[in-house]
This record gives sequence, structure tokens and C-alpha cells, in this order.
Amino acid sequence: MSVITRKTQIDAAVFDTANAGNEGINRLLEFHINKTGELDKLIIEYEYGKGKIENVKVLEGSLSSDSNLKGKFKAAYQISEYSICAAIDYTDDHTMEIYFAVDKTTNELTLTGETRYERYDEL
Repeated sequence: MSVITRKTQIDAAVFDTANAGNEGINRLLEFHINKTGELDKLIIEYEYGKGKIENVKVLEGSLSSDSNLKGKFKAAYQISEYSICAAIDYTDDHTMEIYFAVDKTTNELTLTGETRYERYDEL
């Protein structure tokens, strides 16, 4: 059982100067989450080997945060696979709940995905 976590550097000072209220801070957070590319990397690592990951995005209206810049959101993405030899052609929609935290002292954005359960009987 493991949890995939990604960290990246962001400028946390912009959240101190944001006067747009909680909705404005959430828009800033969503912008930074999309800009860093770490959400894509987290999902690719979680779904490794299951096909091509595409159309990764934060579901509109799903992001919520507290005054300490900690919270969660739902990420939506698609997994597709195509193989003419094996007659495989599909695209499936998926969602994942992601927890995040902004550390203002280290200027780090941490994204934590769902727990990935592993089957030990197959090892």
C-alpha cells in the first residue's frame, strides 16, 4: 500500500497579497496546480502501465481550501489504449481525490493522491 505524493516550488507570497477572498485564492491555487504539471505526473505515476493518460484537469468547483492553504479537489482524466494487433481501442474516464498543502515557509506545493493498494500475492 502506498500513497503517491508530488512536491514543487511555487511563489507562496502571492496568496498573502490576494484580496479576492476564498474564491480568488481557490482560483490562484487551481492556476498553480495546473501550471506546475505535478498533477499530471502524480496521476501518471499512480496509473502506471494502464495506458495513455490524457485530459488531466481539476474538476470545476471541486477545489476547497482553508485559511492555511490546505484542502482537496477532484482531478478528472482519461486513460486510453489503442493496439491494432490486439484489437484494443478504448478510452475510460476516471477521477481521483487529491489533497494539497501550500507551505509558505518553504514555498512548496504538495499534492497527495489516493492510496494505491498492491497485491502481494502476485509478486
